[in-house]
Amino acid sequence: MDSNVIIAIICTAAVFCIVCLVLHRRYRRTIYKVTFLFDAIDNLDFSFNFPEQGHDRLVNESLNRIRRIIEKARHDLMERERYYEQIINAVSTGIMVVDERGSVLQHNEAALRQLGVEMLTFESQVKDKLASEDFSLRETTAMLNGKKVRIIAFSDIRNELSSRELESWTKLIRVLTHEIMNNVAPIVSLSEQMLALLHHDGEMSHTDKDSDMHEALSVINSTGKQLLHFVDTYRQLTLIPQPKPNLFYVKPFLERMVAITKASAPLSTEGQNKLRTEIRMGLAPSEEKAEGLLLYADESLIAHVVTNLLKNAVEAGATSIFISAYTTPDDSIFIDISNNGKPIPADEAQQIFVPFFTTKPTGSGIGLSISRQIMKQSGGSIELITSDSTATLFRLRF
Repeated sequence: MDSNVIIAIICTAAVFCIVCLVLHRRYRRTIYKVTFLFDAIDNLDFSFNFPEQGHDRLVNESLNRIRRIIEKARHDLMERERYYEQIINAVSTGIMVVDERGSVLQHNEAALRQLGVEMLTFESQVKDKLASEDFSLRETTAMLNGKKVRIIAFSDIRNELSSRELESWTKLIRVLTHEIMNNVAPIVSLSEQMLALLHHDGEMSHTDKDSDMHEALSVINSTGKQLLHFVDTYRQLTLIPQPKPNLFYVKPFLERMVAITKASAPLSTEGQNKLRTEIRMGLAPSEEKAEGLLLYADESLIAHVVTNLLKNAVEAGATSIFISAYTTPDDSIFIDISNNGKPIPADEAQQIFVPFFTTKPTGSGIGLSISRQIMKQSGGSIELITSDSTATLFRLRF
């Protein structure tokens, strides 16, 4: 065989081997990069970037593009999850996602608020409460990551009915007071005009007929004014101003409310003020003091609520009032007001927030109704917790 042919074959084989070696090295380098890419993505690390120049420019550009596509898909998924989470937190229905072991995988803010808990990790925490007649439950099942989960939706029927009842009373009072005012006001005005006509140059006629007419018109005018005043009093239920919240310290605020109440409390036979009060500030569930507790609400409206509760306690014969103000890790603020006055009977306790309901001979029956409206407009609530021979406890929640 010609030596030139042999040399050509050897050179070709050498070139072929070199090409194979180069291609193998590039293949291994590409496999390494792809492995690195998936390892980084698996660890949610998108900070890497392959250099887009040199012999591997096309491969590196493709790998970087894959990284950007997956990173964008993950970002879009997170945005969608946040969007759905905001929707779930915006609804008033409580929602829990529970796995087969009873662990709470997810919940919304309404669930914590309605159940009155700060943290929700196991269904067993609230199982008894959800089983009560205060809650309406709806449950469905779904698959999450290959595992069966239960989605539990629930509503606090008691508070829902209370809100609707309050709205119904407000609408009814608004209509009644409007109609009564429209019909009584002209009677008062006309009676005043008729009384003026019975006078001549400042002197009233002294005939029996004129005297009888004057007396009748005076009664009509006086009764009409009393009725207008009576109706105007109950219009307060529908004319509560919109809260203008601001930050204020709770302790000095409560001290002022107590001072006002003690000033009007009855004195003992020795002329001493027999009302004893105590204010305690704290952080729940610890006993750590919180002297600088701040509340964001309309101070004047909340003053009306607290003053009304303190006044009711004094009128119930209380000689001791205990006030506890505390905050919880979810930033809720509670003010508990308890007294040792006459307990509220169970049948009356269910109606104390109903407009016009009162057991006092001279009571109007709108104090607690207005208080409940103020708390509702302030984004909070007022509730009678207990009333027995030990103490009567009202709770304000912000």
